[in-house]
Parts: sequence; structure tokens; C-alpha cells
Amino acid sequence: MRVDSRVMKREVSVARARMIGAMVAGVLLMAGCGMVTVVSEEAPSDYALCVEKREAGGVSPELAALDCAEMAERAGNELV
Repeated sequence: MRVDSRVMKREVSVARARMIGAMVAGVLLMAGCGMVTVVSEEAPSDYALCVEKREAGGVSPELAALDCAEMAERAGNELV
């Protein structure tokens, strides 16, 4: 038994719908709509907060780091 390919007629609208669907999916992926965003909500350490506050007060970053490191050692906290 032979199958004649001329007998099977392809639907133009189905092919067009598939092409448009593939294009829309590609555009959405390129725009980042298929991406998963991960947000980390870790609290900053006391050392980091200390350094930020000292720098905001006008102290140089190096001095702020040294002062906060000394205070953290006295308190027994780990530097993170």
C-alpha cells in the first residue's frame, strides 16, 4: 500500500498558529519572562552594620573596619 503525499493537505492556519506561538515564546524568553528570580533575605552581620554606620558618619572605610573589628573581638562575635 502506498501513501500519496498529495492526498494529505496541510492546514495553513495550524502552521501559522504554531509559528506565531513559537515566536511569542521566544520573545518572552528573551525578555526574561521565563526567568526565576531568587531573593536572599539574609540579615547583615553586626560587623557590617558597624562599618556602614561609621562610614556614613564620615570615617574612612579602613578605620571603620579596624574599629569594628576590635569591637567585634571584644564582644566575641565572628567577623562575616
